Amino acid sequence: MKTAALIVTFNRLEKLKQCWTATAALPFDHIVIVDNASTDDTEIWLKNIEDPRLHVVSADQNNGGAGGFKLGSKFVAEKIDADWVFMFDDDAYPDTDLLRRFVSVAKSKHDAYCCRVVDMQGALCKMNVPFSKMPTSLLKTLDYIVRPSRYTPAESTASEVVTLSFVGAIIRKDVLAANIESIWSELFIYYDDLYFSYRLNQQGYRFRYSPELLFLHDVASANGGINPPWKVYYLVRNLLLSRMLFKKNERPYSFGAIVLRIAKYLLSFTFQGNKIEYIRYVMRGIVDGISRKNGKRH
Repeated sequence: MKTAALIVTFNRLEKLKQCWTATAALPFDHIVIVDNASTDDTEIWLKNIEDPRLHVVSADQNNGGAGGFKLGSKFVAEKIDADWVFMFDDDAYPDTDLLRRFVSVAKSKHDAYCCRVVDMQGALCKMNVPFSKMPTSLLKTLDYIVRPSRYTPAESTASEVVTLSFVGAIIRKDVLAANIESIWSELFIYYDDLYFSYRLNQQGYRFRYSPELLFLHDVASANGGINPPWKVYYLVRNLLLSRMLFKKNERPYSFGAIVLRIAKYLLSFTFQGNKIEYIRYVMRGIVDGISRKNGKRH
């Protein structure tokens, strides 16, 4: 079994160094790092690494996680000899037993696997939890808000899921190579991994949530707010863009579900420091989503 790590980075050199240390300690056959046009010392630091497994892909501009993973996936498909691709951000650190445990997990013959992702305090990262079934409608979204366990796997139980997070996704290389165009770089960040995996699941590919496979995600613990506030722009806009990206009968969210999710983001302004700025980003996201504007716009 040949393995490749695919990491996307942008201006987070100190976290990238930790990510590299954790990744390089594992017996990956290849380690691909996409530098999303960083303006700090990332480029210089990467050039000084002496490891034959490292492949650096330099983007012309910052295209966000969506563009970075698409660029890296194209490189892997064309240049890398591997059976499995492990995808994660520069602030995610694979567990020391990841590859050893994956050898056993892969016997289930799924097309992709989703790791258990926890923050640095050991709490489950909700942003990286996959769906076992999608809350596609307004009523299901309301039910999901009240009873999320109906739509997500139990933290410690292996189970079938219908979506993946790009933090801790493990995908067969041939599956990734055949579906690169379903990674929409136009989204910049947020919902790119959900839409990608949801589309693959619609095509019949099977995913497994495998809690024995662990990643640490170096993010702040959830406190109800979205920081920095410009991030809410992409959360709102990209929900609306799904109306354009998917055919009517294949959309992950109904219009009612989208409106409810946007309302939930809007109500989160009470947790924000600069409430006016936050509300402006929500409104811009609504306007740009309706007018189908995409790419990096903050």
